[in-house]
Amino acid sequence: MQERALMLDMARKFFTKEWIFKLIDYLEELQFNTLQLHFSENEGFRIQSELYPHLMSKEYLTKQDLREIISYANNRGIAIIPDFDTPGHLQQILKFYPTFQLEKMEEGQTVKDPRSLNIANPEARTFIKSLIKEFATLFQGSQYFHIGADEFIDFDQVEAYPQLVDYAKKHYGDQATGMETYIEYTNELIDYVIELGFTPRVWNDGFYRNHRTSLIELDPRVQITYWTKWHPNMAPVIEFLHRGHPLINFNDHYFYYVLGENASYKYPTAEHITSHWQIEKFAGDQSLTQEQLKSVIGTSFAIWCDLPDAQTQEEVFAGIKEPLKAMADKLGGITHD
Repeated sequence: MQERALMLDMARKFFTKEWIFKLIDYLEELQFNTLQLHFSENEGFRIQSELYPHLMSKEYLTKQDLREIISYANNRGIAIIPDFDTPGHLQQILKFYPTFQLEKMEEGQTVKDPRSLNIANPEARTFIKSLIKEFATLFQGSQYFHIGADEFIDFDQVEAYPQLVDYAKKHYGDQATGMETYIEYTNELIDYVIELGFTPRVWNDGFYRNHRTSLIELDPRVQITYWTKWHPNMAPVIEFLHRGHPLINFNDHYFYYVLGENASYKYPTAEHITSHWQIEKFAGDQSLTQEQLKSVIGTSFAIWCDLPDAQTQEEVFAGIKEPLKAMADKLGGITHD
């Protein structure tokens, strides 16, 4: 399996350049070859923006810091993947652009969602593209660009979002459900990222859901980082294979290190990974055949900083060391004493 990765949520919690260098050294030791940097979230925006400096959190990395991180990683055989999540997870950005916030009907009243983008608004789409372009330049040597697309709305209540429904019916006819707006937006960003020279990736939870229809389909060129099937209406991993999408296994039951053990997650342990995880196992105990595994590009660990003050940088590093070793061993990494 060609990609052995770690994703770092550097948006919710600030990590110093020196700490990231230390992490890269450890990834090299374990023969990992990919580091995904999730730099924008509801709680923070952690890379310098020259176009929109007001978006940045108090603590952030400069573009020069990132250039040094990219160079340091590449010199150690580790590729960097930028991760800018839209159209959800945008509260840090949208607090400066309330007119771009998506509306939802609740108890007969329209309320704004401070985390989600009104993707029916062409100006909002243009704004997001301008940010992507700025960071595409910074990460121009990267092969992949992750554009998120997860946890945008309650997908089982798309009817509660009038802007999505109205846009879909206007552009796709009365049979449209509102999901078309979401998929059209995602496809537009997929096209844009490809034009900029990257292979795009998205999370799995919003696409091909049970009980949800759309008159348009997700672009098959996008790769799927499959992280969860916590809801029964989320599409099984096999559905993405049938649709022709390459996969990366982000199994949240084994490889999600969530600070503060938020959302009922438990810190992963080496024993649990060693005893129970196999390379063919995806979230929700879904298993693939050896033939199906040929469509799987790689496997990734993830550090999510939901409760950023729950651990210090040093405690995070100490906590991930043994689980990462176990993961490397299961993937056929180096042997540890």
